[in-house]
Amino acid sequence: MYKKDEILFYKGDESKYLHLLVRGIAKLYTHDFKDNEVIIHNLTGPALIAEIMNYEDINFLANCSFETDAEVILIDYNKFREEFLLKPDIAMFFIKSLTKKIKFLQNFIDYNVSLNSMEKIAKFLYENEELLQTLKQVKIAQILNITPETFSRQLSKLKKEQIIENEKGHIKILNHNKLHSFIGNF
Repeated sequence: MYKKDEILFYKGDESKYLHLLVRGIAKLYTHDFKDNEVIIHNLTGPALIAEIMNYEDINFLANCSFETDAEVILIDYNKFREEFLLKPDIAMFFIKSLTKKIKFLQNFIDYNVSLNSMEKIAKFLYENEELLQTLKQVKIAQILNITPETFSRQLSKLKKEQIIENEKGHIKILNHNKLHSFIGNF
């Protein structure tokens, strides 16, 4: 069991274990040249965390902490590789996990290169409706790499158009079709 904000590993730590996030939200992040936190990925359990470090036998390239209380199973990777990884069903599970991460990377690039702030927000809200009750608005802005002020202004526009409801910091989608129309081709 891990508590919210607890660290699972730091950039540079050795990747001895396969980390299976059973429940909760884990955050992979680094810092830019101004020492601002840059979120690379938020994972919702069940999911593997940074398993490519095990496959490549390299140290972690980012930090990992928790956005919520979480449960993680630590699996000795060397033993796991020797006894299980060559089995087709288990290998397919790993392939699927990596495929999800490749899709996430594509979305990350789209978010940060191709989309304007309203498109980013609409896409995130539409695709992550189940997280809206657990994440604070400041955290969503951080995930989207936009300022909290910009996020707030755009939410006000969506609320004014009765696409969302925003009560006490909790966002609820009222009109999925209108929200989706902001996303464009993504």
